[in-house]
Parts: sequence; C-alpha cells; structure tokens
Amino acid sequence: MPVWSILPLLLFTAWLPGWLLLQNWPGLRRTGWLSRHFAALTLGVLAVGWLALLWVQIGRFSLLTVGLSWLLLCLGAGGAAWLRPRSHTVLPAKPQPSPWFTFLPAWWQYVALGLWLLVVLWLFFRPHEYVLGGADAGVYMSIGAQIARDGGLIIQDPVLASLYPTLQEAFLRPLQNPVADHYLMPAFYVVGDVPGEVIPQFYPLHAVWLALAYSLSSSAVAGAQAALLLSGLWALLAGLAVYLLVRQMFGWETAVLALYGLSFNALQIWFARYPTTETLTQFLLWAGLWAVASWLGNQPSRRFWALLAGLALGQIFLVRIDMLFILPFPFLLGLWLWAEGHTDTADYFYFFLPLTGMVAHSLLHGLSLSQPYFFDLFGFALRLFTVYWWLPLGAGLAGLLFLLLLHRYRGQVGYLVRWQRPLLGGLIVILVLLALHGWFIRPYVGEIPVWADPYSTNLIPQPNQENLLRLGWYLSPLGVWLGLAGIGLLLWRLERRTALAVAIGLFFILFYLWNVRANPHQIYVMRRFVPAAIPLIVVGTAVLFNHITRLNSPARWLGPLLALLWLGGLLWSAQGFISQVDHKGLLPQLAALDRQLDPGSVLIFNDQAAVGQGDFLGTPLQFIFGHHSLSLRFPEAADPAQLDETITNWQNNGLTVYWIGDPAWLIAQNHSLRSQAFTIESRALEGSYFHKPTAVLPAVWQLDIHKIEQAVPES
Repeated sequence: MPVWSILPLLLFTAWLPGWLLLQNWPGLRRTGWLSRHFAALTLGVLAVGWLALLWVQIGRFSLLTVGLSWLLLCLGAGGAAWLRPRSHTVLPAKPQPSPWFTFLPAWWQYVALGLWLLVVLWLFFRPHEYVLGGADAGVYMSIGAQIARDGGLIIQDPVLASLYPTLQEAFLRPLQNPVADHYLMPAFYVVGDVPGEVIPQFYPLHAVWLALAYSLSSSAVAGAQAALLLSGLWALLAGLAVYLLVRQMFGWETAVLALYGLSFNALQIWFARYPTTETLTQFLLWAGLWAVASWLGNQPSRRFWALLAGLALGQIFLVRIDMLFILPFPFLLGLWLWAEGHTDTADYFYFFLPLTGMVAHSLLHGLSLSQPYFFDLFGFALRLFTVYWWLPLGAGLAGLLFLLLLHRYRGQVGYLVRWQRPLLGGLIVILVLLALHGWFIRPYVGEIPVWADPYSTNLIPQPNQENLLRLGWYLSPLGVWLGLAGIGLLLWRLERRTALAVAIGLFFILFYLWNVRANPHQIYVMRRFVPAAIPLIVVGTAVLFNHITRLNSPARWLGPLLALLWLGGLLWSAQGFISQVDHKGLLPQLAALDRQLDPGSVLIFNDQAAVGQGDFLGTPLQFIFGHHSLSLRFPEAADPAQLDETITNWQNNGLTVYWIGDPAWLIAQNHSLRSQAFTIESRALEGSYFHKPTAVLPAVWQLDIHKIEQAVPES
C-alpha cells in the first residue's frame, strides 16, 4: 500500500470505534460537528493505542491481534449503541463565545481551517529521515520496527547470546545504571540475567504507534517512511485540540490565531517532522485539557468529557516517563472542585479512575518491562526513600491531615476567594521579575557549567543562563514577551476551565527555563518546550490580542496590528527550519546498503568511538533491516581464538559475517576476504551549543566492508 495512504487508514481505524462509542452519549449531539468528530477520533486513538500496547507487553503484537481487538471493540460499541433507546430529537449546538470581530461571518473559520490544513500538509509531512542510532529519534524508529517484526518489546538476540562472556566485554560498553551493566547500542540495555536479552529504553506508546504504521507497509523502507509521517499527524491533531480549547473559551477568531501561531513557529514545524514523542505528547495533553474545559464548562454529557479527559491525560504517562511531574496538578484541581462543591461527585470517578489507572499501568510497565530506564531516572529517589523512610510517611500523614481539614472546613473555602486577586497579582509580579532577570541579567553573569556525557568522556556545556533568550530565537523576542504578557492575563482571569492548562504550561516554562540539559544539537534541546510550554505561550498571545481588540477605545486596533507583526516574527524566525529536511534520502541509501549484504547477516563494526558507525548505522541495520550488529569497542578484551571460533560457528549456522572497518585483525588471522566500499551521504542542520543553528552540513559515512569467506573444510 502507498506510504501516503497509511495515515488516512489509521485515522479511519481510530475514528470508527470512537464514533460508535460516542453514540452511547446522546447528549453529545448538542455539540458542534467538528467537536463531535474530533472527540470520536481522540477516543479512538486512545482505545486503539492502548489495545495495541497491551499486545506488545505480552509479546503478541501483530496486525491480526490488533485487528481482532479493534473489530471486537467496534462490535461491542456499535451493539451497545444499537440497543440504546433512540431519540430523533435534534438538539441545537451550544453557542460559542462572541468573536472579537463581529462583522466576520462564522463560516470564515472553516475557510481559515482549510487554508491552515493546506499549509500544514506541506509543512508537517516532509519528515526528517532520522533513523540513525545513537539518538532518541532513530532509537524510537528502531524500536517500532522491532515491535512490528517480533511482536514484543523485549528483544532476544541469538547472536549476542552466542558470544563467550569474555567476548561480550569486548562488544558491550559498560554503563552506569542501577539495573543494566552494559548496552549493546545506546538506548539498548543488556541486563545479563538472560543471555542475549536486550531491553530498549523509553516508554513504549509512541513506538507502538510507529509499529502500527510500519506493519501496514510492504517493505522496511516503506514501513519506516510511513512511521516517520506520524509526528506530523500528531502535530496536526494537537493544533486542532488547541484550536477547539481556545474556541470554546474565547471565540473562533482567537482560536484561529492561536492555531496559526502554534503551527507556523520553528519548533512546531521541526518537531512535526522529527520522530520523537513531543507531538504525540502535545496532542494527548491538549486534547485532555480541551476535554477538561468541556467537562467543567458544563458541556452536554459532562461525564463523557470527564472520561475523555482522564484517558487522554493518563495516556501521556505511557508516552513519557518524565510527565509524572504533572501528576499533582489534576489532583489539586480535583481538590479545588470538591472544596467548592460545584461538580457532581460521579464526575470525579469518570475523570480520576482512568487517570489513575493509566498512571498505575505506566508504573507497572516501568517496574516490569523497562526496569533499566525506570530505575535510571527514579532509582535515586527510591533508594533515598528506603533509607529516609520517614519522608514519604511524613508527606502522606501531612496530606491526610490536609484532606481532613479541608473536609472539616469545606463549606468555608469560598471565603478564600477574597484573597484570589492579591495572590494572583503577587504571582504575576514574581513572573515579571523572573522574566526581566532571565532576559536582561541572568545571561550575562556567572560561568557556564558543564556535565559529563554518559556515553563518552566529553564535557558538555550547560548554558542555562540563556534559556529565555534562546526561546526568542524560535518565537522571536516579540513573541516571547507577548506570550508572557498573555500568560499574565490568563493568570489574572484564572478560572476552573483554564486552571489546569495554565498550571501545567507554566510549570514546564519555569522548569525548563531554569534548567534544560544541553545537547550538541541545540534545536534538539528545545524539544522540552514543545508539549506544554510553546502552546501556552501561543495561546496566551492570542488571548492578549483578543483582550486588546475588545477594549472600548481606539487602542483596540493595536490588536490586529500586533497579531500581524507577531505572525510575521514567527515566520521570520522559522527561516531555514521550514525549508530544511535533515537526512533526506537516507533511507533509500540504507536500503541500497542492505541489498549489498546477505539477509540476516552478522555485521561486526571495528569501531572504538564512543558513539560511532556501529551505533549510527548498526542500529537501523539491525532493527529496521534485520541484520545482527556488533561493535568491537574494546579489541584488547577480545581473545583472538575465541573470536575466530565464534565467527566460524556463525558461518556454520548459515550466517554471513561482515567485518566493517580496518581489516588488520582479519588479515593477521589469515581470513579470506571479499572487500567492497560503500558511501552514505546526507545533509543535516549543524550542531551548536552557543548560537541558533543555521548552517546545513554534509554528513558522510565511508564504509569498508569485508565479507569473511567461510573456510572450506579439508577432505
């Protein structure tokens, strides 16, 4: 099937069960058609992705198993809707807030959406071909391909299992990890309890969706190309989620402006083409926040919206392990609502049960299938709590006491509203002071610290002082300051429907402006801002323009002028990022290399670099193209007789063995070789620490490939 047709198929596959499930909530007919269909699509994405993940976790993922689950889901949802008593009453949709330009007819929003769709189809669906190992993007692609091929997350590598323990010390790199002592390649842990068992890094839901797209294709190249398109799809859906949230709160013109601002900034464009978790996280987060606003805004079928919000926000924790930091915010919102007494108690169960269920699922996954990754991030805290056991116990008792006091004085919580304005005003003043400090003072004082790269001996600079200025590289300085002013306005007008979005977005803005780990590719560092921070800054800017244009003075015309300058600044800052597609044509070159090799062969990269050819190229050659890749990292640890015997054993078992790199060792062992050279050429945006990346640099890999001829036994 053509690569481009995978996305409509996935969309329909997700929408259909979601639409059938929606028929069990007849009150939703009062919502607009776009909201209904987007809710159906979101619910279907949540259901299909979770079912596919369950099959992966038990090692039985395939199109057949996922397809049967999908069919049963559709039949069950459709059957329940068919048995429900029918009502033919057509209910009017709830009117939206009045727009800021009352002379524009409402149908213009669909013209604006159509133009946006045409533009983002060109912007988002020209993916970077990041399938190289040694970096998160290529690792995700390899994990997705591996799941599609083997049906599970844990990898059983028979070639690795066949190595002598002493040879494993030559081919595996030591790793500082509480569970895994070595890795085969970066992000592929080797624990050692089971010979040949490899545990990939990261949480799995994003890779599961990559596996679904990969499985629907006819070849490794087509599968990888289809999987690369998913980031653009999630970015598109995330934009619609932000649009629907803002439209519900502030009107469609404000929503269109927020949609354009989000979609046309450099970071959104770049990560819509980059196969990491940023855009999937952004979609789930803002779809969940839209559902929260619909629930708390008393939209028809409140319990449906509470359920959708809990599922969407909960699934984020199956995508990214670091999103556990946002977990307190939904529960603080729940306490606020409960203390005010404005919400039906049953709504809480529809929201919190799926949310806590998904969080529990993510923790169980981390403790069972992703132990090296889980304990690498949370092991220190767990060990700390084991020694200082009174810390969690004290926190739990304090929380319980707080809940008891809240219950005791629940009816008097409303009196605290009188302090809302002073508290919010004080918070806004603090944010203004922090912004002034971050822009005008912090970048110019103190030395730049460094941190040690865990995969090499390099020291990487950590220029956190400039984080706010660097945000201006991609949003323009005007965009940063307008966004901060808009967030201040959202804070001043804080309400239940916007509280969660503002709290989560502001937390990530402050956290990552304070500290974000550097990387040789500066644009990659900015990925942390994409899921929550960038959308909130853009939404705040659009709301600020909305506020200005509603002023009862000639100053209202400043709103449209600033909006045009803002959009122009975003597009100006996106120069180069719009046109550049990294590693374009890399997949066909890797496919050409694959055709030069015998199927399922063993590739030994004679490469001692911290992250070298065996990692960059060996990772996709193993997990996407089906070979077995090893890097000879410590030649001094390899016993020549054992290595020679192992190569012979592989050949006797029908495996072709290739040596890639300097063949001096093979020559010394009197091996007969058939040699060839292969060159892979590509282009990618420059790596930088201290300036906005602009240059596009060539990337060239020269491969000296030596096929080790099998010795003919003497007669």
